[in-house]
Amino acid sequence: MKRIKAAWDANPRKALLSLCALAVASAVIMASGANFTSTTANPQAFTAGDLKQTNSKNNAAVLSAAGMKPGGSKNGTVTITNTGDIDGVFTLSKSVGIDPVDFAGKLDLDVVDCKADGCGTGTDTPVYSGKVGAMPAKPLGTFAPGDAHEYKFTATFPEGGSNGADNAYKGANAAVTYNWESVNN
Repeated sequence: MKRIKAAWDANPRKALLSLCALAVASAVIMASGANFTSTTANPQAFTAGDLKQTNSKNNAAVLSAAGMKPGGSKNGTVTITNTGDIDGVFTLSKSVGIDPVDFAGKLDLDVVDCKADGCGTGTDTPVYSGKVGAMPAKPLGTFAPGDAHEYKFTATFPEGGSNGADNAYKGANAAVTYNWESVNN
């Protein structure tokens, strides 16, 4: 203690600077001491959804409409399923190919959505009713992953009258392709 007093008496400024240096050194030593730390992480994986569909006819005709005659009808069904892992908004459209005498403009078409419980069970929902060649793109709604809808197509060759009124259509043919499109919701 005598030494500190002697240093203070000899040069108070020098003693004060020494004490300040000692205080700073102590603070540095204390600040650089052991610290507790803790870290957590939330790793993320990002993947894009996959929108896929299956068609039970797999690029085959929905109905066989060969040999139609006035007053006759043909029908067939197809099941469309969302086999992806995201919702999809589905649309049915058609494209007419070969049709030299506008046979597609003569034929009537009814399309119903039978859902997945089968056609004729009381839950059928009309999708389109009109001429084959006039069918616009029809929205079918949103299908969740795994949703399946069975569609029934009925084509009718309406009678045009008596005395050969339908003779213009003898041997006629029309090629129509039905397209099922889905886009993410």
